[in-house]
Amino acid sequence: MRRAMAPESGRDHAHAIAEAAHAWWTSNRGGSSDRAIAVGTLAALALCAPSRPDGPDYGPLLLPLDDEQLVDTLRAGWNSFWTYDPDLTEAARPLHDWLSHPTDNAIRGLAEYARILLRAGLLEYCSDTARAEADDVLGLLITRMRSYSERQSTGEFFTPAVVTNFMGDTLFSADRKPGDLFLEPAAGTGAMARSAAATMRFFGTDPALYHWWLNDLDPLNAACCAVNAQLWRLGRQVTVSCGDALNHPRLLEQAVRERAERATSKQKARPVLYPTTTRPPFWPWNFVPPS
Repeated sequence: MRRAMAPESGRDHAHAIAEAAHAWWTSNRGGSSDRAIAVGTLAALALCAPSRPDGPDYGPLLLPLDDEQLVDTLRAGWNSFWTYDPDLTEAARPLHDWLSHPTDNAIRGLAEYARILLRAGLLEYCSDTARAEADDVLGLLITRMRSYSERQSTGEFFTPAVVTNFMGDTLFSADRKPGDLFLEPAAGTGAMARSAAATMRFFGTDPALYHWWLNDLDPLNAACCAVNAQLWRLGRQVTVSCGDALNHPRLLEQAVRERAERATSKQKARPVLYPTTTRPPFWPWNFVPPS
């Protein structure tokens, strides 16, 4: 039923999800407070979506959960991400670090919030790559949760999807070959990568054949890049960083290399990132081609 009722346009669908999420959070949790929890919950549920549009419906498993059970499920999802790619999971830490010691206030009403996201069609949106790459649902939610004055103070501006789509098309007016690096030093939540990947698929090219480096000064934005890299099936050759890529690129390279080494070492010593009693969701990326 949710699949049948989903907006025909992927962009309209993304906006509907972000609007529903922001409306609930504003009414029940006080506007932009606990932003990492709001965006992190959406990100974790997005990663739990099936790998294809006709895949299994996980809604009946998620809708009945209470707050404590949902937290356990979110932990299980990040545990799976940790197994799949410890470095990107570490880059996404601002979205899930609160799960290590959540307070009662932090998880208050979280199950109802998750039901809002599910009923808005989040799983259906994320299971269909063509829909998921039509717009950036994480970026849309962050934009709504940041005030105009806050964006002005940081000089932050999220490029609209229609503009990045045009830029993505322009990017491929020049010759590109597999193995090339696409570097975005001010990626935001990854809108340019989304458009570039969509253009690649339109021309029959798999984005996973290329290298991607997405960087942003804001830790939450960079964390969203790590999740979006999976939602948009960018493959295993993805680097996400947080820092000043324009003035200190060498320091950034060193920091990324050290983080990757630490994450790999920690994952071997600690296969489970968060203690949980919930079975993790099925993760398709090791078995299904990214395209």
